[in-house]
Amino acid sequence: MYQLLFIASVVLWILSPWAQAHEGHEHMPVSIKKAVEIALATTRAYTLAPPPFDLSQLDQSWRELPASAAQIHENGRGYYVVRVENPARAKTLYLRILLNGNIDGANFSGDFVSSAATSSAN
Repeated sequence: MYQLLFIASVVLWILSPWAQAHEGHEHMPVSIKKAVEIALATTRAYTLAPPPFDLSQLDQSWRELPASAAQIHENGRGYYVVRVENPARAKTLYLRILLNGNIDGANFSGDFVSSAATSSAN
């Protein structure tokens, strides 16, 4: 009887990662590549509507940037800071992206309060 329970519990333990990995839900932190993609998509979205941060709506030149314009600036504990460079405006937008994929801040200085990202990531 105990052997049967042991075998059943081992089988359930082995299968549990597949049961949790269902479509439409991402349980893992975003990768560096995904953070860069999120930053570029967010920058483009900020050309259509004002950002929720203390920024003005970005002009059309930000929408037309290539993927190479976005790069990791900082890989912090619980977040990434991605820089998006716009040579047409001679400006760089910095976006802080939490490991769950949420945007935690955006500015042109690259300065963020570090404690906000680590507390928001939990």
